[in-house]
Amino acid sequence: MKILYIGVHSHTGWGAEYWLAKAFKDLQIDLETIDYRSIRKNEGTDSLKRKIQEKSHKCQLIFLQRGEYLSPTIFEGCNIPIIFWSTEPLQLKTDVDQLLNSDIFSWVFLHSYSCVERAKSEFNHIIKKSNVIHNAAPKDIFKFGTEKVKSAIFNRNLSWRRRLWLWPSGNMIDKISGHYGEDYFTDLREANIAVNIHYSHQNLDDFESGIFEAMASGCAVISERLNRQTLVDLGMEDAILQVDSPFELKEKIRLLNKDEKLLKSFQTKSQQVIQKNTWHDRARQIKEKFKEFYN
Repeated sequence: MKILYIGVHSHTGWGAEYWLAKAFKDLQIDLETIDYRSIRKNEGTDSLKRKIQEKSHKCQLIFLQRGEYLSPTIFEGCNIPIIFWSTEPLQLKTDVDQLLNSDIFSWVFLHSYSCVERAKSEFNHIIKKSNVIHNAAPKDIFKFGTEKVKSAIFNRNLSWRRRLWLWPSGNMIDKISGHYGEDYFTDLREANIAVNIHYSHQNLDDFESGIFEAMASGCAVISERLNRQTLVDLGMEDAILQVDSPFELKEKIRLLNKDEKLLKSFQTKSQQVIQKNTWHDRARQIKEKFKEFYN
């Protein structure tokens, strides 16, 4: 099987495309890649369209990821199935609407169940050929042996909503910003607890990659309430301590800080469930869908 994988391939060592491409290769999927952002910026849309057409003739299937502000016309002349993974919350962004309004895809993977709800109302023609696929963690970052020297951390972007949620906990949570790469993972590996709060009231069912990364670093995870079906899909119903208010968040941090046995139980659950939620697991799911359209 040879696919044309169109995405953002400039993020060497990080990013979903980097890890997914590695997993595809491990599963004996032959890849041609195109970084649509780079080509569009440096060479223009016409060059991007030409390169997609040229490379598609060597492949049996196109796998498009992200795709913001791409026009369906860019795939004219491509006579092979196209599978699209829309990786952003559709209730927050409209930059792939023109793609979803088209009828060029054989299958569409959506980011979350709220994306499915929007698709039902605005892109109903894709519902019978779509499903949700979740993010994951790369096996390469799993590391559970680091000494825990921090209590609880929050190391995501601080929106105003997140600031309000974290305020009652005061200095019980280390709020970290601007750390990326190995510094980011060092912070997680040194923390007993990682806190997850939704960025916006418009994406309350989002399951951010940071949760996977925290689990891959051996953290217990306390999160604002998550979508139940997503937790079932991921096998994480009992692995994450969920809260419904900023004050309940404060109480749960206190509880885990006082009860070492309970803390260790959630850290152990994190280590167990993340083993089944790697990019290799997602690559196998996606490969099964490829096989339905592979000629």
